[in-house]
Amino acid sequence: MTKYEILHELYEQCKKIEFNETSDIMSMAETTEEKNFFNLITDYILQQKQKKVIEEKRF
Repeated sequence: MTKYEILHELYEQCKKIEFNETSDIMSMAETTEEKNFFNLITDYILQQKQKKVIEEKRF
């Protein structure tokens, strides 16, 4: 599997993260660096979902 394929699969999996799962994900982080990474990813996914809701005028 190429690095692109790995990252693409990671991206697809991250898009499935639900807001209510974020605290559980954060609590499983083993290091501060890992927690920061999880935080960046979950923030990005949430921002994208919010953007979509706003575009669809569902707020």
